[in-house]
Amino acid sequence: MRINSNMMSGMDTLEQTSRARNVEKTSAEQQQQTSGVESDNVTISEKGKDVSEMTRTLKSMPEVRADKIADLKERIANGTYNVSARDVAAKIVNTALEDTF
Repeated sequence: MRINSNMMSGMDTLEQTSRARNVEKTSAEQQQQTSGVESDNVTISEKGKDVSEMTRTLKSMPEVRADKIADLKERIANGTYNVSARDVAAKIVNTALEDTF
C-alpha cells in the first residue's frame, strides 16, 4: 500500500480534530469544576439547628454539679445517706441488660 499526500492530509485533519476535541473536553471540565465551586451551598435542617443549640447548651453547663456533691458529702458525713439494696440491684441488672442489647 502506498501512502500519498492525500492520505497524509487526511491524517493531519484527523489529528487536528482529535486535539480540538481534547481541548474542548479539558475546557469543559475546568469550567465545570470552577462553576461547581461557585454554586455549592449548604442547608441545615431545623433538627440540625436544634441539635447544635442543645450541644452548645450542654457544653456551657458545668461538668460537676457542686450543689449535689455538697449535699451527698454532708449526708454521708452525718450518716443519713442510705441507699436501698433493691435500687442498687435493679440498677446493676438494668445496666447489664442495656450493655447486652
